[in-house]
Amino acid sequence: MMTHTVTSGSFMISRKKPGIMRAFLGSCTGVSLFDRKAGIGGLIHLLLPEPPSMDPAWNPGVSATIGMPVFIDELCRQGAAKDRLEACIAGGALIDPVSETDLTLDIGGRTTEIVQNILQKERIPIRQIEIGGFLSTCISLNLETWETTIEPFTIPAAATQADSNYTLPSAEQINEVIEQLFPIPQIALKIIRMINDGTPSFREISQEVLKDQVLSARIIRMCNSVPIKPAFKVDSIDKALLRIGEKKLMLLALCFSMENFISQARRGYSLCMGGLFHHSVCTARICCHLAELTRKAYPDLAYTAGLLHDIGKVVLDQFMHSAYPLFYRQLQIQGSDLLAVEKLLFGVAHTEAGYLLACRWSMPEFVRDIILHHHEPNEAAEDPALAHMVYVADLMSSRFVLGHYVNTADSSHLRTSIKLLDLDIANLPMLLADAPFTPFEISG
Repeated sequence: MMTHTVTSGSFMISRKKPGIMRAFLGSCTGVSLFDRKAGIGGLIHLLLPEPPSMDPAWNPGVSATIGMPVFIDELCRQGAAKDRLEACIAGGALIDPVSETDLTLDIGGRTTEIVQNILQKERIPIRQIEIGGFLSTCISLNLETWETTIEPFTIPAAATQADSNYTLPSAEQINEVIEQLFPIPQIALKIIRMINDGTPSFREISQEVLKDQVLSARIIRMCNSVPIKPAFKVDSIDKALLRIGEKKLMLLALCFSMENFISQARRGYSLCMGGLFHHSVCTARICCHLAELTRKAYPDLAYTAGLLHDIGKVVLDQFMHSAYPLFYRQLQIQGSDLLAVEKLLFGVAHTEAGYLLACRWSMPEFVRDIILHHHEPNEAAEDPALAHMVYVADLMSSRFVLGHYVNTADSSHLRTSIKLLDLDIANLPMLLADAPFTPFEISG
């Protein structure tokens, strides 16, 4: 039976057919709505209680105040009757460990309250509700029976691999994997070095993009997929440049060119196809917005650092097949620290493996430093403010955009990071609002 994952800030509607819709929830709220008689239903995955601004460009699925009415109206437009709709609600958790920021924002609690108020106003009965608590959940809607299940979200254990079969990889084996991995595209290295030097040659980047037909096609398709006024069809890189601007074209090229490399992590860290890449893009987008908000770093530097922060996981993921049962038990059941588990099972943490990889590629020093210290930003020497940005962005992406990859979120440095960045925590919802959707915001 086909399973469709509803990502954060979106909703999905379907007629009756074999299949399941699901959403992975932490503080987010998931709502299933269905009309059994009409044979139509759907699932919405809400990030926030209300939109961070009244800008109509915000995706309606982000917030409860706008997303729920749009979701209900769309179901009715497609054939559901409002007086026959039934609802189930899940999510709104405080993911342990709970920080002072979580309690102050109370994102999950306010979102679920608004959802209930809207359903009550529309006289839509709530058949099942499991909200709050300290555990992530998965809400699933069966598209044949319209039954909703709400279960704790756990990392799936590997099949039947015995722990006794696992052996710690040697330093030589780690280095061998670094040698054998699909190499980073040259265009990505060029862009990273240009960003570091502060002298990007957009003509040179455009020429490099034109050499790669697949990359060119993806950028053109992305430009045509987002409504921008005045609207015109993009059918060349030159027109893409006119539509989205030089810097955004550069960052799109960097993002898409890194996808094949990052997506080599598919055995253990990623819970779905492209899971680690999805997390990396979310982190990059939040980091870029943090830089714009705080003015503590250049946005293109921040985006690059966020995109590359977890490349060490691509290395360690190549050893994950036999290690996964142990990895799963240590993280999910014993609640051990991610870096400590990696050192136990692989001899190095992903931060160290990523540093080795960045050194091999002769990446700029600021990139190496961020990769090595993004879990301990106080240790960063090259650009401490940028390290704290990546830490905050990584934490937010890990805790609010679930279901894509394995991670444990450590919020112990959050208060220090917010203070160092002069960040108002009231701005955090704005950072979350558009992080999950596209590789880079191009509508502005």
